[in-house]
Amino acid sequence: MILRISLRRSPNGPQAMISVGMSCLAAGIIAQRFVHPASELWQGLVAGLSGAFIGLSIVFNLGGLMLRRRASGSGD
Repeated sequence: MILRISLRRSPNGPQAMISVGMSCLAAGIIAQRFVHPASELWQGLVAGLSGAFIGLSIVFNLGGLMLRRRASGSGD
């Protein structure tokens, strides 16, 4: 019963995925532009994390767009 209540109140699937994707994109760009650690080890870590966030953004945005296309019925 608790699961049903939480699923009813959850946002729309494709729109939620696109929102998460855009949040990941923002986090990746902010990490690239505003986080400047002193050592090379931490610089590499920040570069890797920002790349991972941007990659997740691509995955979530494309997944959300494909779900939206399937839901609208305009797919093949």
